[in-house]
Amino acid sequence: MTEQEKQTPKPTFIVDFWETVFRWLGKVSVFNLIRKVFKGARTGRFVDAWALSHVFLSVAAVPLVIYVPSVWVGGVIAGYAFLRVFEVVVYQMNVLLFDEYRAKKAGRSYALHGYRRMILLLMQNYFEIIFWFAAQYAFFSQIFDFTVPGSNESVFGAVYTSFVVMTSFGFYNVTPLSVLAYTIVIAQAVIGLFMTLLSLARFIGLIPNPETMDQTEK
Repeated sequence: MTEQEKQTPKPTFIVDFWETVFRWLGKVSVFNLIRKVFKGARTGRFVDAWALSHVFLSVAAVPLVIYVPSVWVGGVIAGYAFLRVFEVVVYQMNVLLFDEYRAKKAGRSYALHGYRRMILLLMQNYFEIIFWFAAQYAFFSQIFDFTVPGSNESVFGAVYTSFVVMTSFGFYNVTPLSVLAYTIVIAQAVIGLFMTLLSLARFIGLIPNPETMDQTEK
């Protein structure tokens, strides 16, 4: 064995393993299904419209769950909320870690539409997730104990509960009373940590700095 062979690191498998996992997870989404069926849905404009429409949909979901007295309506919204949050997290993981890696392995060029656009989409996803989980807390209110009375009976109360869990990585205003309840709270806390630290840390530093007229800052 030559000295060069000794110094060449052996290939590892962890990146390829998780790349495969998230590639297959990315197929489990309504967004991916629509893009496969409709060729016009493969554009950046469609992605923007899809993301923005889901922000409004998530906002509307909270009052629908609270004020529409139908278990079926609440159940459909809660189920779609779970699917949409899953879709957002998998999509962000692929964008952050694996899309560029896949392109380079395949010998293709890779570039984002723009850093500002990606950060705006990320921020939209962040607030969208808060509202989707608010709908979950309202629908599954019987498996939680709320510190602030009536948190599950008003839009602002449900959003407040979701916002606290998302930003403080705990359950200050809500105490889980079952395995499902703990799963919802832990999932949102982990997603909040991921969205805050990993995603924003990568893209914020890439935004071009504006010019300054202060000579001491040049």
